[in-house]
Amino acid sequence: MNLEKTEYSISCKNLRKSFGEPPIEVIRGVEFGLKKGEFVSLTGRSGSGKSTLLYMLSGLDEPSDGQVILDGRNLFQMKSLEAHQFRNERIGFVFQFHYLLPELTAMENVLMPARKVNQQGLKKEYARQLFSEFDLENCKDKFPSQMSGGEQQRTAIARALIMNPSFLFADEPTGNLDTANGDKAMEIFGRVNRENNTTILFVTHDPDYAALAHRQIRLVDGKVESDTVQKH
Repeated sequence: MNLEKTEYSISCKNLRKSFGEPPIEVIRGVEFGLKKGEFVSLTGRSGSGKSTLLYMLSGLDEPSDGQVILDGRNLFQMKSLEAHQFRNERIGFVFQFHYLLPELTAMENVLMPARKVNQQGLKKEYARQLFSEFDLENCKDKFPSQMSGGEQQRTAIARALIMNPSFLFADEPTGNLDTANGDKAMEIFGRVNRENNTTILFVTHDPDYAALAHRQIRLVDGKVESDTVQKH
């Protein structure tokens, strides 16, 4: 696979990750490419390497070997400051657990990525728009402890979107939610993908949510077992 081909928004080549001593390889030579605006689910059993792969593709964890290319740039060859800025401005990440800062209000949490680059004033209106779209208007001034699980997770999704990222990665984003809130979160992802042409890759155990994606990549024992375009 030619990583320099501009048709790929995200690509990885011979990606490997080992843990422990002696090292145990949990990602074993994974390679694939995602085009701009693809909406892709990453599935597989527990321990198959899904979250580990997602963390490497998003720059949160460094591979033991191989390359990750985002919009033609090698993520792990950037200098530290450049990589940090690229991640903050171009990559949104939604964790299974929301990781909101407890001492900040929902609005302050959402604006945190903008605050890092002195853009909180510029992004305030967009934050209000996200609160409205996500049915969170009553939560703007609440602290995480005053919000329900669904409200906290929707706030975390809004935080991941505040910089209008090119890439959105989500690790079991519905894992801690009931069905209604899980459906709402997936509806938001679908809308962001359609309206903003955001490239989205999400990990899920839920076959119904996996089926919402345009494409499903399945991992088995750290390798890609199947890579299927889904008909809708």
